[in-house]
Amino acid sequence: MKKLRFHLEAIIRDRYESDSLTENEIREWLLNMQKQDILKVETENDYWEDIPQDLFELFKTNIKDKNYEYTITKGHLRLEMEIQLEPEPDEES
Repeated sequence: MKKLRFHLEAIIRDRYESDSLTENEIREWLLNMQKQDILKVETENDYWEDIPQDLFELFKTNIKDKNYEYTITKGHLRLEMEIQLEPEPDEES
């Protein structure tokens, strides 16, 4: 199984009030996040400012599954998540 680690950056609310957001408020924002809310996405070898829709849908799925880590500083939300790129091979019976 091949996984790729993604680093996303987005602006969440005002830079002065965002540091006091609760974990539930951040999760709710992430669940409602739109593609245009993402400033950039990076991997070890790639960089996007306008991410493909398919990749955005994978991010949303990871968020729904709570498969991410985040930090927030002065309104900048930084997410890290791993996404499986290749399906796991089926076990032979």
